[in-house]
Amino acid sequence: MTDLEAAARELYALAPEEFVAARTRLVREARATKDRALATEIGALRKPTRTAWLVNALARDDPDAVDALIGLGDELRTAQEARDGAALRALSARRRTAIDALVRRAAALGEEAGQPPTEATTNEVAQTLQAALGDPGVATQVREGRLAGAAVYGGFGGPSEDAAGTSDGGDLAALLAASMPGAKGGGKGGAEQERDDAEEQARREAEERRAALEQARDEARTALDDAQDAADRATEAADAAAEELDRLRDALSRAEDAEREARAAARAARDEVRARRAEADEAERALRDAE
Repeated sequence: MTDLEAAARELYALAPEEFVAARTRLVREARATKDRALATEIGALRKPTRTAWLVNALARDDPDAVDALIGLGDELRTAQEARDGAALRALSARRRTAIDALVRRAAALGEEAGQPPTEATTNEVAQTLQAALGDPGVATQVREGRLAGAAVYGGFGGPSEDAAGTSDGGDLAALLAASMPGAKGGGKGGAEQERDDAEEQARREAEERRAALEQARDEARTALDDAQDAADRATEAADAAAEELDRLRDALSRAEDAEREARAAARAARDEVRARRAEADEAERALRDAE
């Protein structure tokens, strides 16, 4: 019997357009074995977006490369806590190289599957891989190849991150900037520093707006998937009801035929009784006449 892990492995290896039909089949199979809990769990698995499908394909195609990228997250956090600018720059370069290579491989996998990704999709793949470096939950889903939607990088620092993407540990991008030659305190004039600060603030605000738009998009996609799931379940229930109605109609038709046959047999039996009674009466009269 299929369990949840096996069902998830099968479903998330499929192209998104094949997901719903396969999930419906697995739900039916679970229901056929009277395992309603499993059917509910399988039915709750979310259809992956095109971006998530590509990231899942990467995890299956080259798990070692994905693990190596995610492993950089621990090194980056350690360097961030130590305020080690040189290490941050070196690790950042390794991160960019690894992500670029994985994004190229994701695009190739899409091409091989007959689903070449758009530029927007490859950008989302890069952002999701970046998010896996700092979010253990995203990292687990990426490693397992069970990602359902794109993720957005919000900076290292864990749950203390605020709306601006900073944390008690400091934003990685800010630390990298501070560690670069000519950063604040390294010789820039006041006007130039103010201009840089304004540009940094504008960049942060743009990132916040982008993150909000991406979240709204993902929520809309999730709502669409949920609506599609509900429609699939409603269609399945309607099909089952129609099958039951057809079965009952067939049974009723057979019962009506049997009733007609039984009534015809009863009429024939009564006619036979009357005929035999008439014969008996005739014989009785003949006997009396003979006597």
